[in-house]
Amino acid sequence: MLPSPATITHSDVSHADLRALVAEHAERFQPILAALRDQPWRELLTASELMDALTAQGLNQSERTLRMHCAELCEAGLIDREGRRGYRLTAVGSELARELTASRRLGSILYRMEETMCQLTFDPEAGEGLVSVNAYVLRQSLLPTLIDDIEAVFRAGLAVGQRVLLAGPGEDILGRAVPAGHIGLGTVCSLTLASLLLRRGVPTQPLFGGLLRVVDGRPAHILDMVRYDASSLSPNELFIRAHLTSVGQAARFGAGAVTTSVRELPMSALPRLREAEERCREAGFPGILAIGRPGQPLLNIPVHEGRVGLLLSTGLNPLACLWERNLLAGGDPDSARPMVGPADWRTLIPVHDLRARASALT
Repeated sequence: MLPSPATITHSDVSHADLRALVAEHAERFQPILAALRDQPWRELLTASELMDALTAQGLNQSERTLRMHCAELCEAGLIDREGRRGYRLTAVGSELARELTASRRLGSILYRMEETMCQLTFDPEAGEGLVSVNAYVLRQSLLPTLIDDIEAVFRAGLAVGQRVLLAGPGEDILGRAVPAGHIGLGTVCSLTLASLLLRRGVPTQPLFGGLLRVVDGRPAHILDMVRYDASSLSPNELFIRAHLTSVGQAARFGAGAVTTSVRELPMSALPRLREAEERCREAGFPGILAIGRPGQPLLNIPVHEGRVGLLLSTGLNPLACLWERNLLAGGDPDSARPMVGPADWRTLIPVHDLRARASALT
């Protein structure tokens, strides 16, 4: 017989029993596990942050009730608590959360993209505002190996903007403290461009994450696609982690496979899109890879009647070298997921300063 959640301890039950426990008490436990798993890069979530995450899921409960449920999950060994600093998933809790929340995470990438876009305020002409950043915490010893690759991707115009986020040991990156011997490295996400376009009267609908073939340094055709509303992970993250990209080759030799965000927009917004593209280019903020014609296929991708296709670079392209060089393969699948969050544009550094800043950290 399965122990009650109030008395269970991790040593009492097997993995199967823990799975049954969470399934039995799904209404209480699964939302908390899902909220913690949604931000695996955060070291800890405070009780207040957990409350906000549950409210976003449409759940209203008192702080006392949340503390009680978290105490039960701690006793079961599914989460850990570090005083007032907050809660984190244990290894077994992370595995169960990933398994039991799979169906509810289907298509969740879309609403997360929308939530992130609502927070962004970046204006490339003014050079200020919040941008969306993809980031990793890496061993400090890896950085010198990566700089050549990263610089090449930016020079080839396969990234978004011309800046990177760099945090040294003891500093903070997107809400996570960088431990000793490590650095935090981030690049601007395509959501920054989508948000900028929206504020300039160009609403774009995200359709697919695409694997884009580049020939002679130019977009040639889409190799593979994953719909945003049919995935529980970022499609472009999937391409990179499956070792399907060759961003380094595309950057250096003009031929390879890179990630892109495939979008559509109303044809009436096309003049404003072209104006925004020119303004971004003049401000040194690249990221728009290709613009289609009304009702016409963009490369080998058909578009709906009265719509225009659009390809954006993704912020993961400069970081794809981590996987192409097998530097992040294996281990806990959640530990190798990129962090995603807003950052002040002024805290990012020009990519041509990255080498000097990296040297100063050693």
